[in-house]
Order: sequence, then C-alpha cells, then structure tokens
Amino acid sequence: MAGSGDAIKYGFAVGRVMVLRTRLLSRASYERLLDAPTFAEQRRVLSETHYGRFIESATNASEVERAVDESLRDLYEDFLERSGLPPAVVSYFRAPYDFAALRGALKARALGARAHTPSVLLGCVASDGFDEPASLPGALGRTAREVLEADDELDGAAIDATVDRAMFAELAHLARESGSGFLEELIKLQIDIANVKSLLRARLADVPADEALPMTVEGGSVSVAELTRLYELPIAEAGARLAALPTLSGIPAAELADLGRLDVTADNVVVGYLRRARAVSVGAEPVIAYVMGREAEVRAVRTLLIGRLAGLPTEVLRSRLRNLYV
Repeated sequence: MAGSGDAIKYGFAVGRVMVLRTRLLSRASYERLLDAPTFAEQRRVLSETHYGRFIESATNASEVERAVDESLRDLYEDFLERSGLPPAVVSYFRAPYDFAALRGALKARALGARAHTPSVLLGCVASDGFDEPASLPGALGRTAREVLEADDELDGAAIDATVDRAMFAELAHLARESGSGFLEELIKLQIDIANVKSLLRARLADVPADEALPMTVEGGSVSVAELTRLYELPIAEAGARLAALPTLSGIPAAELADLGRLDVTADNVVVGYLRRARAVSVGAEPVIAYVMGREAEVRAVRTLLIGRLAGLPTEVLRSRLRNLYV
C-alpha cells in the first residue's frame, strides 16, 4: 500500500503518467499496423501517434531502428529524467543499455574487432567511455576487470554470462535502493525468466549441465540449486515443473518448450505482473508499469515496421506481438 512518502516521491510522475498512458497504442492501432499493406501505409498510421515525428522520414530498416530508439531516448530524457523520480528508479531503466554496451566492447576485444557504436545513446555512459572498459565506474568497471583479468581468456558465451550476472546484481541493488517492493519483485521475476529461458534453450539443445548451469543468475525466487535439479529431469517433466512455478503460473508447459514462442511467452508473464499496477493510484507501481509499457510498445512497433519492410506475412507478425499493458 502506498504511503505519504510514496505520494511525495512519485506524485508528480504519477500525475504525468495519468495523461501519458492514454497515448499508448491501443489494440486497434496495432491491428491497423498489421493490416497496412505497405511500410508507407504503416508510417501514415503512426503519423497520428507520438511516433509520427520520429518515423516520418524513415525509409529502411536501419532508419527505423534509429527512429524507434529516438522515441525511447525521448521517453527517458523527457519523462524519466524530468519527473523527480528517485535516481535508483531512473538508473534501473538505463543501466541495461550500459551493460549491453559493455558486453559488446568486451566481445569485440576478444575478437580483435571494433565495437559497434549505437547511433542513439540510451544508457548513461557515452560510447567512448567503453574504449577502456576496465576504467569504467562502479559495477561496469568491476565486471570489465573480471573478464579482462580472468586466468583463461573467456569466450563469447562466458562473457555473456559474466555480464548478465553483473547486470542483474546491479538491477537488484537499484531495486532495493529505490525502496519499491514492486520493483524488487519485478527484478526477481526478470531473473527467473532469464534463467528459465537460458536453461530451456540449453536443455533442448542437449547442452551438458556443467556448461548450462554457469549461465544462470542468483537472486530470483527460484534458486539455482532448484534449477539444477530441474535440469536433470526429462524435458517434458522439467517443462511441467517450470510451468507450475508461481512466477510462471498459467503458462501451458508446451509453450515453454516452444523456442519460437519462448520470448513472447516470457514477455507476457511480465505484462501480467505489470497489470497489477492498475490497482495502485499513487506510488512506484504506475510509473514503472508505464515506462515498461512504453518500452514494450517500442519493441512491438520495431517488429511490425521492420517485418513489413522484410516482407513477412501478417500472421507471422501477429504471432510475434506480446500482450498489451493497456
């Protein structure tokens, strides 16, 4: 239950959310985007929304990527940074982009290649800050040094696992620092989902347990020890046990074993959690749910636009859409 402190910390932001969430794309808007026979027609549909000014000049996939990232940067800079939110909440949403940039920089070093530089800055660290990753501040620098100073050079999978563990640990720290129980439960859910996705993909590919389990992350509601026991079970039984977990409640076990639908299924679990925020009028919940709803909306718009440019059938695009927060 929200208290007077929450009203002070989140009051202004919640007031803005009440207005801004009415501008989230509706199911009807997605149907219009799906029914649009050409990219030009999709762009016309979006001209009536908050994406119009970003997408109006885009003509190809790379320009679409930049346009939707610009819309995300606008969300972060106009809403997150200007709504008087606790710094830990702002960092919670921007930190994953910094860890993604760190991952890219470390893997590029391992391959002796040049790291990709994003055209739109969504994290907090400028691109040139990753030229010397060991010198980065805080958790980013500690993670870089762990990778670079390892006794044996880490391959791409090991780098991914190391960065993921550090990222989730940092997000859990930020959630605790924010003082929001809703955010603390959210990161546990996100860790559970990341672990389940990682282990199911490994299990279906017959990856040995001693190679798969180091990819898991501590801090979820399901312990790594329990995941280890599940990994040793036949795949059908493991899927049934996972589907029975409270965090994955209501998902048919068959969907968990469908790699083509796994990301969609996992995202729908998060949407189900975020919808709980509708019952809260003041506090972190409506703010967090709105930001994540906008992030999910951006991913959906990106999928539909690039899919249409690639000539994907409408039904394929429809199958890739997640449930909506609105």
